[in-house]
Amino acid sequence: MEDRPPGFRFYPTEDELVSFYLHNKLEGRRQDLHRVIPVVDIYDYNPWDLPQFAGELCQGYTEQWFFFIPRQEKETRGGRPNRLTAFGYWKATGSPGSVFSDNNRIIGMKKTMVSTQEELQVEGRLNGR
Repeated sequence: MEDRPPGFRFYPTEDELVSFYLHNKLEGRRQDLHRVIPVVDIYDYNPWDLPQFAGELCQGYTEQWFFFIPRQEKETRGGRPNRLTAFGYWKATGSPGSVFSDNNRIIGMKKTMVSTQEELQVEGRLNGR
């Protein structure tokens, strides 16, 4: 990937995110994708911490950031992921949506996540930590 030209903005379609970025990441075909979409376990961070982890080609954007999020072992076995942060938790909102290809075929699923800031009492420990 080359340096950003003047006016560069990274606004990929959902199809591009799945068909190009995720597909090439999983196949190991492009070693430079981390410059645009790094691997970050967002559940370890509060929302205001995330801009510092944005891909180097997307640094400074204030509207949105993209991350590859590794699945937690518990989640791969059908359990719920641990989404606690130091100051609250991440919560999925609404129903998962489908991601469609150009020829209207379902190629992925998407979730909308929001961060809730509040003190949590979990197993007798504050904030689950």
